[in-house]
Amino acid sequence: MSKYDPLREHLARLDDVVWAAKLNDVEEILGSNLPRSAREHRTWWANSGGSLVHQNAWLDAGWRVERTDLPRNVVVFRRLRIGGTSLAGGNGRANGRDSRSASEKQLSQTMASLRQPVTVTLRAEWSVMGEVQKVPCSESSVPLSSGILRITTLKDNVATTTIIPAQAVQAVYRQVRMALKDGDCGDGEVMDAEFKQALELSENVPAECDVVKPGNAWILTDGRGRKANFDDPEERDLVAQLLYIQEIQSGRKTRLLRVS
Repeated sequence: MSKYDPLREHLARLDDVVWAAKLNDVEEILGSNLPRSAREHRTWWANSGGSLVHQNAWLDAGWRVERTDLPRNVVVFRRLRIGGTSLAGGNGRANGRDSRSASEKQLSQTMASLRQPVTVTLRAEWSVMGEVQKVPCSESSVPLSSGILRITTLKDNVATTTIIPAQAVQAVYRQVRMALKDGDCGDGEVMDAEFKQALELSENVPAECDVVKPGNAWILTDGRGRKANFDDPEERDLVAQLLYIQEIQSGRKTRLLRVS
């Protein structure tokens, strides 16, 4: 969460077109002091945006700094307009008058907040299960619970990963073992031919398996997070997709495989 988010949220809630703010008022909204440059340099209050987080605070809310009077500690913000209509939730405004109902105004304010940039991240911890050809299905490192599997193979010095969301990790791991060995895990279970084909595994290629267990994945939104619920198929699939994207961003050859 940015230090300047409270300013953005304050501006998004305003119904006014112009807000002449004392710098002390801005600091009160932020809950902290402005940097010295904000009181000494007009350029700090420019409307450039880009990587300047503080300027994005008012630009994202649909406002711009119209003028500054730093000797008097005053900054004047004006709501952005297109064709005489406010850009930030200004439907129904004409000639400076707002003909919207109270509920329409409230919805406009709510939408201004909802349209702010959001950051969704995932923190996950992988647990080692080991080499697929050697670790049996009954091994204690193979959980019975739900989770996210990652099968990693190395062929011609190129690592390839497969991300698999699983309702029951052991059951999916059993299928992976059978796909590699063209056999079973000792109980006569029939191998899923379609799953084997989708895995694209070869018995001669070593494969390692890791797993994200329940309780080892957190979904964070704007810095606030909670543990992912792997009992929810949609949330489990969301975590798998985020892990898949992370593999891509790491430059690895990867694929996302869903099993029924």
